[in-house]
Amino acid sequence: MRWLSGTCLSTATWTRALFAPALVFIATAGSRVYQTDFWHHLARGRAMVESGSFVDHDLFTYTVAGAEFRDTNWLPQLLYYALFSIGDLDLVQLVNSLTLAGMMGLLVWLCWRECGSLVLSSAVGVGTFFGLWQLLIIRPQTFSLLLFVALLAVLELAEQRRRWLIWPPVILALWVNIHGGFPVGLALVGCYLLAAGIEAGWERGWSGICDGKVGALAACLGACLAATLLNPYGWRVYDYVGLTSTAATIRHIDEWLPPGLNMLVGKMLIASVLLLLVLFALPGRRPRVREVCLLACFLPFAVGSARMIAWWLLVAAPVTARLLAAQVPTRLLRGDEDEKPSPASGLVFALLALVVALSVPGWERFNPLVGTVRSAHRKENDLQAVCQQLAERGGGRIFSRFEWSEYLGWALAPRYTVFMDGRIEIFPDEIWREYSALTRGRADWQELLDRYDVDYLLLDITGYHADLLPQVELSAAWEPVFQAGDGVLFVRRPTATASSSVHPSK
Repeated sequence: MRWLSGTCLSTATWTRALFAPALVFIATAGSRVYQTDFWHHLARGRAMVESGSFVDHDLFTYTVAGAEFRDTNWLPQLLYYALFSIGDLDLVQLVNSLTLAGMMGLLVWLCWRECGSLVLSSAVGVGTFFGLWQLLIIRPQTFSLLLFVALLAVLELAEQRRRWLIWPPVILALWVNIHGGFPVGLALVGCYLLAAGIEAGWERGWSGICDGKVGALAACLGACLAATLLNPYGWRVYDYVGLTSTAATIRHIDEWLPPGLNMLVGKMLIASVLLLLVLFALPGRRPRVREVCLLACFLPFAVGSARMIAWWLLVAAPVTARLLAAQVPTRLLRGDEDEKPSPASGLVFALLALVVALSVPGWERFNPLVGTVRSAHRKENDLQAVCQQLAERGGGRIFSRFEWSEYLGWALAPRYTVFMDGRIEIFPDEIWREYSALTRGRADWQELLDRYDVDYLLLDITGYHADLLPQVELSAAWEPVFQAGDGVLFVRRPTATASSSVHPSK
């Protein structure tokens, strides 16, 4: 009975602490959305393993074949391929979800550290999750999110113990080899340095700016900058970051554009800003200098790009939790750690653990949510069916939407190459304009396909190729040969033009 009343039965404290991380795991592990960027990362991981060297040139397209680029994602690509080789996509998705759950758990801890209430911290974590939800697919940014929160935690701990400042350069040295989002880590350290300088100058005048705390943070920032040079491309890695963000914005890639209210992340941005404004206006705790610096730094990024909302939500969460705690009755904030185990809390914890377990990728047959809340079907299944059809042919050149070309590049290289994939930064403006012209079915669409000697078209029947598809269906040059899901495969008829034959050697 003692075992039943103490060890076996969880207190509500654990349920509160684990609720937000569990929610993240359930939502991402059970997701069946098309994984877009993941497939070209997987393809490059395979290429590195097979060649024994970095892949810093294009292997998958016929429009920019051999073009050089800087691959800042090389480390997770190797990890993805290793995991995929062991357990296919299910294992990769499991590790991705565990990483995101760990990130959320660390964020909840930061919020709890600021406000002293797991109820409040969990609620803020859940709100942050809904703001991030649209961004949580399998890609190297997952590790960026974890490293960002880890860096935020280290900097907070360094407020009391400066020895923690040895860790930010280590985090940045790892980050620069994982994802191009590493500059936000430098911005985070810079915010703490700026806040320390303002506080020292306010309290002791200009002479105070040279105090130990400011000097330690300045040295930390310098070490972090130096650490970002520990990558295969040295300082040129910053060229990649600038080129990618500029190209994606100019070409109107959705997640790089300013968020609109038609997007969940846009709604959550507005809600978080309004909540903070209300909390600033209410009596109670005042925002700290470093909190103001963080919010002032990351809000413009979030307003300018939907992709950047993640960083805003992560820095805003602990601030929101601390200020919100001043407005909540004390009796609701007390007693998180003093509750005794009870059958009710143990049952809730067990149910939460069961749902988490049934969300593990590959266990769909045991999950009652499959077929009701979501489908077990993946877009990748349809694309693989198309690839099996193409595998029976010799090879050639494919035109499709660039998101699908990510998977085609993984499944069909090197016998088949694609017009364009998701590595926006390596394609010049002219190639992008031609891709747009083909997608829109411009009057010279057939001439463009002839110029590139395209052999196959994989078109989306749901509207993406709404202008091109009817023209292809009426054309004598193209024959539909297969359909899977939303994609219909066309092959060029051998007698259509002099340049229309399939070329397996390409």
